[in-house]
Amino acid sequence: MKTLKIFVFCLLLPSTSAFCQYYNNGNRNGLDRRMTGSNQSTPKEPTAAEIEQNRAKRVEIFVAKLKEDLKLDDLQVVVITNEMMANSKNIEIVMKKEDVPEEKSKEIKALMEKTEVVIKSYLNKAQKEKYEVLIEELKTNKKQKKSKKKDKEKETTTEE
Repeated sequence: MKTLKIFVFCLLLPSTSAFCQYYNNGNRNGLDRRMTGSNQSTPKEPTAAEIEQNRAKRVEIFVAKLKEDLKLDDLQVVVITNEMMANSKNIEIVMKKEDVPEEKSKEIKALMEKTEVVIKSYLNKAQKEKYEVLIEELKTNKKQKKSKKKDKEKETTTEE
């Protein structure tokens, strides 16, 4: 009977350490060495409030840059902020549609052009010129980032 207790104890001892490693005091932040998939690796869907908050932050950052560069007054800031928020919501609606990607792209470009026209309608001549320069800079920065990303991807595939 004593040898049976020792045998059971020897079998249970390694399993308790594995249990402790996985659960790490009960909060599942421990090391998971099991072969089964874990639900922790899948990202959760953002809630509507989080999406709205992120949208507001992006618009706020963009409008703050415009205000600084173009010397916008308060009325222009409010109108441009409202237009950008509406545009962002419309783009999100288009992205959720189950259309062909080319059609989505065309719709988004049309929305962006419409927003740009509305924004320009609230700017004076000097501000319009600065705005166009700023938009061109943003477009070239995006293209440079994309080309750098492609170069990095090419380097990693050639190394393998």
